[in-house]
Amino acid sequence: MSQMPLALGGLGTPDFDSFWAGNDSLLLARLRALADSPGSSQVLVGGGPSSGKTHLLMACCDAARAAGHSAVYLPLARLQAGTPAEPLDAELVAIDDVGLALGDRALAEWLFAEINRQHDRQRALLLALGSESDAATAILPDLASRLARSEMLRIERHDDEARKAILMQRAGHAGMPLDEAAADYLLRHHSRDLRTLLQTLADLDREALARSRRITVPLLKEVLS
Repeated sequence: MSQMPLALGGLGTPDFDSFWAGNDSLLLARLRALADSPGSSQVLVGGGPSSGKTHLLMACCDAARAAGHSAVYLPLARLQAGTPAEPLDAELVAIDDVGLALGDRALAEWLFAEINRQHDRQRALLLALGSESDAATAILPDLASRLARSEMLRIERHDDEARKAILMQRAGHAGMPLDEAAADYLLRHHSRDLRTLLQTLADLDREALARSRRITVPLLKEVLS
């Protein structure tokens, strides 16, 4: 199951403890091990939109730094402005939005070269892609081949029960008072996209603090109306 990928408002920065594991406990354990000892691993995390890929990549980098390793996180979207990127230099390189490179030759060539650099230096690479099967569609066949060599990890799809558990877990981790009934209300009357749900939760937290109130159904009705 999945998780909001970005830090928002009072929800804090992405880390492993704030990721609700659900059915992804083995995936989480693998990434914790990668952060502790990056080595020369090449790992690809697959998952749908707002599934938690960015959260996990950022959390892995933070945990690696805490363990004394150099780590860098880069979303490929930052390279789309046309400015060539310098080679990345770290024991663990985490590259997000890999799907953007599949149909863009310049990005594909840069990513292919970065994968080769990490491999040649026997350093770790962590990649995020919507679906591991998408790798075969890369405009650059050599990139498709390199991606296919990755250790594949998949974030499970989430249902409403998982979304509610994620809302409650993230709120609790951030010390944010959230009634279960309020979580149910959000799921019934608001977007089911986790990114949007958690952005709304962060906004509600600020509103609740300003009014010295808990996040309850009456507050939701007042604010969201």
